[in-house]
Amino acid sequence: MLLLGRLWGTAALVALTVAAPSRPVPRDVSTDLLGQLTLFSQWAGASYCTNNNNSTGDALSCAEGNCPLVEAADTITLYEFDESCSYGDVAGFLAVDKTNKLLVVSFRGSRTLTTWIANINFGFTDASGICSDCEVHRGFWEAWETVADDLTSKIKAAQTKYPGYTLVLTGHSFGAALATVGGTVLRNAGYASSVYSYGQPRVGNEALAKYITAQGSLWRVTHAADLVPKLPPASVGFSHPSPEYWITSDNEATVTSSDIEVIEGVGSKSGNAGTLKPDTEAHNWYLGHIDACQ
Repeated sequence: MLLLGRLWGTAALVALTVAAPSRPVPRDVSTDLLGQLTLFSQWAGASYCTNNNNSTGDALSCAEGNCPLVEAADTITLYEFDESCSYGDVAGFLAVDKTNKLLVVSFRGSRTLTTWIANINFGFTDASGICSDCEVHRGFWEAWETVADDLTSKIKAAQTKYPGYTLVLTGHSFGAALATVGGTVLRNAGYASSVYSYGQPRVGNEALAKYITAQGSLWRVTHAADLVPKLPPASVGFSHPSPEYWITSDNEATVTSSDIEVIEGVGSKSGNAGTLKPDTEAHNWYLGHIDACQ
């Protein structure tokens, strides 16, 4: 069982109200980091399982067997949400993991990837409330705001009940975008948090990507030539924060530390962005079949 309290560096746990120097970027992926990335990919996957979206007070479980590390821990769902906005459903949960002393917010990705990709827009909205000159994807911002107030209130209450627990936001695909946007806002509000995103689309402009990078709280994971992280395109002004943890192994393959490359640079054209043929199948395999429950 992972005892994740020992895995975080001090910089990742300090509450930030403004952008601060980023954490040191690892040149290689350690066994401990691989364990973190694996654990939170399973937390992200658990949000796709419908039983975890209608079971407040119960332990987390995944009928498809894609979250064994979560199931092995002492977990309870504290709050669940499933709201609609013009961009789709905003669903997920807040849960406590007493084994690893975690409070985890997991956002569900889109259940119909093809439809979601077809409907994704390339529009920005002002995000100067987050950082100077920042713009954010309009749809992702609207989706976050749909649940922001209630979710923040529940997080505050959970931190009072479970003092000293580490707050983590995670998600896959559309859920990864919401985790990244939400995590950035929460850190600005004084909530120390870490974000683990899988197959995340670009969420804003270069200024926002630089700001998120400076916060030093995002572990952004991509896989091979996954199509989703290539969207919305950089050519219309969108950018990714740094670093990127690029999984290079094939679909269905067990991922080892040597299969993950650390790609540095805001808006990097290497890693996933440097692949030529977009692959939708690669979007389903993030250290396991991440959306198996959908």
